Amino acid sequence: MSLIALLVAANVAVAPPATLILEKIRSVDDPRSYDLRDQQNGDRGVPMSCSLADKTTVTLSIGKHATLEVNRDGTPKSVVVENVAGLGRSTLACGDADDFYYANPRHGRLYAYSANRLFRGDDPVVWTRSVAPFKSMDEAGGIMTDASIATVVQTRQKLVFVEWFFRKDGGTGFWHEVFDGATGAALGKLGPSDLLAKTNEHDPWWILFQGGGNETANYVPQSLYRLRYGPQEDGATPAAETIDGLRAQTPPPRLKAIAKLAANPVINHMIALLSPTRTTVTAKIEFCPAVPGQRARYWLGNDYDETLGALARNILLAFWAENQGADTSVSPIDAWFQTEIAPQQPMKTLLAHFSPEDDQWIAQYQEALLGLGGPTFDRLFAKYGTATGAVVRTPQ
Repeated sequence: MSLIALLVAANVAVAPPATLILEKIRSVDDPRSYDLRDQQNGDRGVPMSCSLADKTTVTLSIGKHATLEVNRDGTPKSVVVENVAGLGRSTLACGDADDFYYANPRHGRLYAYSANRLFRGDDPVVWTRSVAPFKSMDEAGGIMTDASIATVVQTRQKLVFVEWFFRKDGGTGFWHEVFDGATGAALGKLGPSDLLAKTNEHDPWWILFQGGGNETANYVPQSLYRLRYGPQEDGATPAAETIDGLRAQTPPPRLKAIAKLAANPVINHMIALLSPTRTTVTAKIEFCPAVPGQRARYWLGNDYDETLGALARNILLAFWAENQGADTSVSPIDAWFQTEIAPQQPMKTLLAHFSPEDDQWIAQYQEALLGLGGPTFDRLFAKYGTATGAVVRTPQ
């Protein structure tokens, strides 16, 4: 063997293995400058269509089933993914050649397709993989509180990146996995973490928010990171170790409630459920039948109680049903708030300086809500809460 061949062989032998590497790009100066709520155009938005190398387009429409319409030179072909339950996350991505990918948000199953196979009349599925840990809504008995959702699919460097939530015991862990686009081989997995994909970036790798905490409704990003797959050159730290270090730096969960409120802890849970989330942009009350009781934990800390959270939610649902009008798109709880609470002081002044990212502002908001809405909360507790867990009727 020649000297050159020996050197090449030696370099191959000692080449560090490829792994996921997480690199900090910069800190986030103003979390309010990011839009995490608009699923189409915001920083968490995932387009409903994409294009392949030959300008073939793939467009997603979502209902009970998902339909992927593949259009090549004006000729459409369709692929149907059954049982997505109308979940709106557009978990669609196009690769570098004729490949495209879709993850069923309800079941966490990733599909790799070939457009060439589809137009030849062959089975377009190249491979499929299921992410884990994942709990489908079927396994959770249809209860969103404990169900997982696949949220993002992105392709980079002929690799496929999948993001999903795993909800368990009222807490949410964020998970990510990277697959080889050609073979479906799993190359690396991260989680649980507080990383969320920033999907409107045009970077050679994946860009992630970090630091917002494991509650999606109250996610406030603190830093931006780049996730790449490659050899550990120059002593780069594997992504899993970086996440362990970030987790060690994260402040412990809140031990105390934001504000000292009523003597009745059920009413305090109701107020926590009616408080704005960190990312709320308007003074509209966002509580609705889809909001789990566990959301109260974010504001109550160790004062949160699972039974009382469920009871508080049931009471608010009964109030919703009691006041629901013919227009079911209008929230009766928000209508009550805007009519009876928002115009009065001190709530009027607080809403004029809307700052839900500020703990002191939230405390003042909750105190004002108790002071102005106390009679209503007392009436609701007396009417619906004396029998623990009672629900007279639920909203339509």
